[in-house]
Amino acid sequence: MQGTNGARDATATAHNGGAQRRAATAPAHAQDGETATTMRTTEGARHRVIFFDCDDCLYKNDWRTANVLTAKIESYTTQRLGLRDGDAYALYKKYGTCLKGLMEEKYLDTQEHLDEFLHYAHDIPLDIERDEKLRAMLLKIKTPKWVFTASVAAHARRCLEKLGIDDLFEGIIDVRAVGWETKHSPRAYEAAMRIAGVDDPSDCLFLDDSVSNMRTAREVGWTNVLVGTHARDGGELITCDHADHIIATVHEFEALMPEHFDEIEDAAPGKREEDAVPGAPN
Repeated sequence: MQGTNGARDATATAHNGGAQRRAATAPAHAQDGETATTMRTTEGARHRVIFFDCDDCLYKNDWRTANVLTAKIESYTTQRLGLRDGDAYALYKKYGTCLKGLMEEKYLDTQEHLDEFLHYAHDIPLDIERDEKLRAMLLKIKTPKWVFTASVAAHARRCLEKLGIDDLFEGIIDVRAVGWETKHSPRAYEAAMRIAGVDDPSDCLFLDDSVSNMRTAREVGWTNVLVGTHARDGGELITCDHADHIIATVHEFEALMPEHFDEIEDAAPGKREEDAVPGAPN
């Protein structure tokens, strides 16, 4: 819960339904042919839960962290697994993440290999600064918030700590918690809903920087917000017919959907060891 020992990992709470959620008014669904800016009427709507992606969504640093992660993954696949240059990217394009591809094609066929890959890939410096503006905004959100990441909880937690917001979320729903599914799969979103304790997809609001993830979120019935206006490769202006809204950075979220916000002062709650979730992955 907000104000506890940082964002909790979700695996241990996947079947508990989470904390009791506030009632919400579901947004109206789009009609065929409507534009991205009018696909759903969300003004005045209340969602029961908000899911935030982590990397390149809660922070923007010109993809410096993403580029280092990509280089580490490429290094592992070529040096440790003997794959060719470019094979990691090909697996990413085919399966949604390189991790999923390595698992599906049996390159990571034991828990030992999987753990080694995850540790190697995420053992990187984080070029992320504390963001007081983001913290102040998140504190005012009255709707329960989860981090929903395709990465692992340990990496997401490090990012949240760098940003100074690790105590402001119900928990972290990572790739382990959704059974190693990618966000290109509806099963990942269904698992996230179970963890967050919601049954109706229209109760869910989702912020992410991935156009592909917008498509899947739309398919399962979530209201979605694309965070980022320019593509990583080449910097072209992004167009996304699957997004209900597009904002440049997460800081614009309050102006976009003020109905989710209250005026709340930062009480700077202390972190308590007893609030940690037992059995959650590291």
